[in-house]
Amino acid sequence: MAAGLKSGRWRTAGQVAAWLQEEHGIKRAAKSLYRWLGKVGGALRVPRPAHVLQNPLARAAFRAELEERLKRLALPKDRPVKIWVADESRFGLHTHRRRCGTLRGQRVVIAQQQRYEWEYVYGALEVLTGQAQFRFMPSVGLDFSRDFLGQIAASDPFAEHVVIWDQAGFHPRAEDKHLPQRVHLLPLPPYSPELNPIEGLWDQVQDITCNQRHTSLDTLEESLTRALRPFWETPAKVLSLIHHWLHAKANATP
Repeated sequence: MAAGLKSGRWRTAGQVAAWLQEEHGIKRAAKSLYRWLGKVGGALRVPRPAHVLQNPLARAAFRAELEERLKRLALPKDRPVKIWVADESRFGLHTHRRRCGTLRGQRVVIAQQQRYEWEYVYGALEVLTGQAQFRFMPSVGLDFSRDFLGQIAASDPFAEHVVIWDQAGFHPRAEDKHLPQRVHLLPLPPYSPELNPIEGLWDQVQDITCNQRHTSLDTLEESLTRALRPFWETPAKVLSLIHHWLHAKANATP
């Protein structure tokens, strides 16, 4: 039963009861199984999605080899080094709904608009100091991505900047000759967003901007700015998002 729960095999106690009877010849009422589900640590949770093309071996190898990959960059020893995780997210005027608090027995009604106008927020988090960089962009593309990398480099002109992000087609590659000076790229494995801590930031931003009707992109930017401000003002809030293994690997690199 514990193995089945770990794999997300069932959604209801009735499904567990059917499994017991079909595979083990044990007949139990569904209601009686809640006690046993609790004894093995069962809980109802929304599963985390994973792309069907994700390679678990590549994901594990990235974590295991990150320290060595950082060392192979052969960065100058007389300059400070900052390691960033970066990504971008789209936000628009189409109302995004999420669960909210309400009174028992009542249901909140949210005015929803369907306007297909949007913009992007580029973001980067420094995994050791907790610094944050953000920029509103009208779209995504190689030029926009290079501009944002330039912003990261300008945040500390005396440091070398290592940027970890995914292999989207509009992200420059490590061998790109037009990269800003002092910027070095490390690509994430394909279809592995859970390796990037900034995904948790976008989720928190959606908590602030959801269930609202924004009349224009300007008012949307005001909401986004309020949601993002705590991250660039409070390094501890950024560091709370950084995966322990990522912080440890970066901190162990000479």
